[in-house]
Amino acid sequence: MIEFDFRLHADRSECTGTQYFELTPGPYRGAHWVPGARFIDEYTFCLFEGIFEKRAPDYDHFASVDVGRPEWTLVIGDLSALRERLLRVEDGMADLPYGGTLRVNDLFEADSINNSRCLAALISELLDWLRETLIQHDCISVLGL
Repeated sequence: MIEFDFRLHADRSECTGTQYFELTPGPYRGAHWVPGARFIDEYTFCLFEGIFEKRAPDYDHFASVDVGRPEWTLVIGDLSALRERLLRVEDGMADLPYGGTLRVNDLFEADSINNSRCLAALISELLDWLRETLIQHDCISVLGL
């Protein structure tokens, strides 16, 4: 059964299994689970994966891609707008930018109010990390499955 993990993991030991997207400061250097990276559960990442499909031209669910600061600026804007929409959900859909790989929308919408709040909190934490990381790095790599 699919379950969302609405946490932004900073420590690999917090992760159960290996189905996590990894956000790594700087360009991808062939290594996974590197210090300083952040990890997001695959099902949770798919809730907003459409942003990456739209904003990062070379994005692929099953590959690694270096995303430069100009693209991250767009991603951050989209994530910020999504967070605001999620915080306003009271009785309906959040209009999420689901990715095209996994179908997770029915599960999310089954408890949309609670899931929206949890996803908004994750996005807030992610936005803080992205902004801080982009101060020192020109790109952040997205490592797919």
